[in-house]
Amino acid sequence: MNKVALALISGLGVFLVVIIGLFVLTSDADLSEKPKQFSELGGDFTLMSKDGEVSLSDYQDKVVVVYFGFLTCPEVCPQSMTVISNALGRLDKQQQELTQAMLVSVDPKRDTPEKLEEYTRFYHPSLIGITGSKEEIDQVTKQYGAYYDFSEIESVTEDYGVEHSSRYYVIDKQGQLVAAMRHSTTPNELYAQILELL
Repeated sequence: MNKVALALISGLGVFLVVIIGLFVLTSDADLSEKPKQFSELGGDFTLMSKDGEVSLSDYQDKVVVVYFGFLTCPEVCPQSMTVISNALGRLDKQQQELTQAMLVSVDPKRDTPEKLEEYTRFYHPSLIGITGSKEEIDQVTKQYGAYYDFSEIESVTEDYGVEHSSRYYVIDKQGQLVAAMRHSTTPNELYAQILELL
């Protein structure tokens, strides 16, 4: 084997070692925490409303719809609140009494419990708004597999923007998460899912 071939083989070996090393280093975080299966999502939580602490367990024997969003959301959240409002409006009085919808704000810096109360009641009288510290919000979003992140924006009125997933988390009367419905869900589809659990 000549010197040129030997040098090429040695160089290739070093290159492979570097690539494998980089792969191990960059994939370490991904391997340490595997994504949760749907059956592992959900669970009780406690956050703050205008009237005090609210826990999911307060609504045992009710079907609960949870949505993660924020008040200055320009389009996605208003659309989602309208879907929830229309779905609740299709229930009769007795069914509405057995159903609770809540907006969990992922922007506690700007969304006070008082502002959340005003916002949610605009859409439906039984819809409640809750929030908490960033640590508490992080815990709840992790429990439910929801996503949010702050981003810098160029705006005269806002210091930052919020990116977030948009799903309707439907929880049965025993407090078990049974569905994470997509943003494209219609009021009729959400109504049908609630009705199935009542």
